[in-house]
Amino acid sequence: AAAGFWVQLGAFRERDGAESFQRHVGAELDWLAPRLGLFSDAALWRLQAGPYASRDEARASAERIREALQLVPVVVERR
Repeated sequence: AAAGFWVQLGAFRERDGAESFQRHVGAELDWLAPRLGLFSDAALWRLQAGPYASRDEARASAERIREALQLVPVVVERR
């Protein structure tokens, strides 16, 4: 994954669940679909959107996602 700030939308034990949620989010938020990626990390599959150049950009995107999907995304930094 590219370095920068990412918005994590969820973490899943099974890849199928992560992929299903990725399709759902991409269909609901077409503006976000090109930024979505799945990452395997410590036995979990993480659905994240990014990268964003700054923490503020990531927070703004997280707020749009929160309002649209009624979930609480988390901003993370990849180095």
